[in-house]
Amino acid sequence: MTLCVHAGIAAADALCCAGLGEHAQGENHNDAVELLARVDKDAGRALRALLALKTKAGYSHTSATAEEFKRAGRNAEALVLRARERAARSPGR
Repeated sequence: MTLCVHAGIAAADALCCAGLGEHAQGENHNDAVELLARVDKDAGRALRALLALKTKAGYSHTSATAEEFKRAGRNAEALVLRARERAARSPGR
């Protein structure tokens, strides 16, 4: 699940850089979600869902549920696909 969270964050940064010329750099996850939502509201929701799992995935002794693993995979995949689509549309590719 941690890999899904990291993939989603990287994809979100790529989307923000492509769409806004900047990416979130602070520790506040809400700032990152709000910045991404300026580019793509659905992507912002996907990032919010992933970040909600980040602490449990990386720091908790409580195991993630099967549903949480599925949710992480779906949201990471959605963000990565959006970033790939955006890259394919970028000039110079």
